[in-house]
Amino acid sequence: MVEEHEYGKGVPLVVAPSLATIESLVEDIRYRGQLIARNQKLESGVGATGVIGFSIGFVVVMLLVIVPVKLRELGVI
Repeated sequence: MVEEHEYGKGVPLVVAPSLATIESLVEDIRYRGQLIARNQKLESGVGATGVIGFSIGFVVVMLLVIVPVKLRELGVI
């Protein structure tokens, strides 16, 4: 019932914790954070240049369609 403390046995040693699980979790969190950061950078880049890219693509397609039609009307093709 009453706890008996043993005195004079020296300094109790602390058992080193197993950090393998904690290190694994930290690496997993770091990896996921890097994936999220990479995804956000990609989306920001696409969002910033999306309108310009769409505009350039539209002009190129119109040139590839209109120029041959006009050349055919002129009898060149």
